[in-house]
Amino acid sequence: MNFGSIGGTNSIQYLVDQYMAIESRPKNKLVQQQRALEKKKDVFSELDSKLSALQSKMEYFTDAVSLPFQAKTAQSSDDDKVSVRVQNSATKGNHTLTVQHLAHSDTRVSNQFSDSGTDFSSFTSDQTFTIQVGHPTDSDPNNRVDISVTVSADTFSKTNDEVLQDIADAINDAMASAAADGTITSDEMAQASIITEQSGVSRLVLTSGQTGYTNRLSFGSSTLLDTLNINNNAQTSGTTGGYVYDVGTSATDSALNSAFVLDGMTMYRDSNTIDDAYDGITFQLKDTFSQEVTVSVDTDTESIKKDIQDFIDKYNDVIDYLTKNARINSDTYEKGPLQDDTIYASMISDLRGMVSESVDTAASDSYKLLYSIGIEADQSGKLSIKDESKLTDALEANPAYVSDLFVSDDGIANKLDDYIDRFVKVGGSIDSSKELLDEQIKNLDDRISYMNELLDKKEKQYFEEFTKMQKTMYTLQNQQAFFSQFLNMGGNS
Repeated sequence: MNFGSIGGTNSIQYLVDQYMAIESRPKNKLVQQQRALEKKKDVFSELDSKLSALQSKMEYFTDAVSLPFQAKTAQSSDDDKVSVRVQNSATKGNHTLTVQHLAHSDTRVSNQFSDSGTDFSSFTSDQTFTIQVGHPTDSDPNNRVDISVTVSADTFSKTNDEVLQDIADAINDAMASAAADGTITSDEMAQASIITEQSGVSRLVLTSGQTGYTNRLSFGSSTLLDTLNINNNAQTSGTTGGYVYDVGTSATDSALNSAFVLDGMTMYRDSNTIDDAYDGITFQLKDTFSQEVTVSVDTDTESIKKDIQDFIDKYNDVIDYLTKNARINSDTYEKGPLQDDTIYASMISDLRGMVSESVDTAASDSYKLLYSIGIEADQSGKLSIKDESKLTDALEANPAYVSDLFVSDDGIANKLDDYIDRFVKVGGSIDSSKELLDEQIKNLDDRISYMNELLDKKEKQYFEEFTKMQKTMYTLQNQQAFFSQFLNMGGNS
């Protein structure tokens, strides 16, 4: 036997590899089993994902806040004057509006001052005053808070433009501190700034954080404020200070509030965003006008159809996946990874039963089956909207007809949600199945590790045996050469 070269490879390595290939067959079978279990675990993870997606859709259908089957759409006859947003809780109908005036922030301006003048030089000590701002609370919607502002004495030796800027900074710092410590919210802070009406002439401008009479500004007594005349209880005119918009004495006579007529009723609000007149409807007032604008609220049939189609897509995705993995392939006759797990093999028939059964708690006798709204299943169990006109007719007649099929006590969404939860919840069927697979994979891993140790020893043993055989053969070959040489020499003598 020649150990020198076999097939161009080291003879011992080649022989060891051949023997080890045979020895490794039992281990390789375990590796194949382990890979099959890992693949099956991946199938469970993907099934969990697809079932969870379907369950999330069912939970959305039954959510008492989202109310997807009550989806509404709204349209304004003039978006430039009034725009509208609606929530699903809104009621269908038409509404008319006219707007007398829009809401404004309370804006106060000081007298005009020459930038280079020194009108404040008579103040020789720190000046403290208060600005009152709105800070509504749940218990007191009219609550107000005094913010204290202090301007240091050294400010007043400066020119008017510098004094005004220092006063503005002091006001803004006081407001920021009040927001930081929770006395007011950041959107309630009044803002002070300087406006230059013409070269060399400026005013201090103070603006409330939010619009409306509730958020108006008011001032404590102060000689400095009197000098500024920013607290003047009159509308600014010429070079004198005062308010820009008439503050008034109440919500109904204040120019800070929006005033509008909605469906024949005159209303006043702090804001131009009106979200408390009708439940689920937000009107955005953009301009004043006396000719009525109509806002129409209707059922958003397209949105509801989209949600139903999304349900169908997610349901069909589950059916497709189960058909592939929990049944025998009709073309190759190979079993799916879950075919032998009874609980998963029966899922298709369970799901088909739930979507095909009559919903007895539905209010209308005419709408107790998906078929009644045009949804049917094919031979494989997959759903589709076969007759969209049926769905449209039901939604236009009353969205509750469609909603009942899903969200009533024995509705499809509730049944599917409960059924799927058994599989996808923490500690549910899928978790249990994966834990069992993990144990089996771990056991196989231990057996494979043990067999690897045995194979390593076996490989070492083969190397030693074949090396010993090679040495023996070399010795015999050398002896044979010696005797051949000896005999040849004897023959020549």
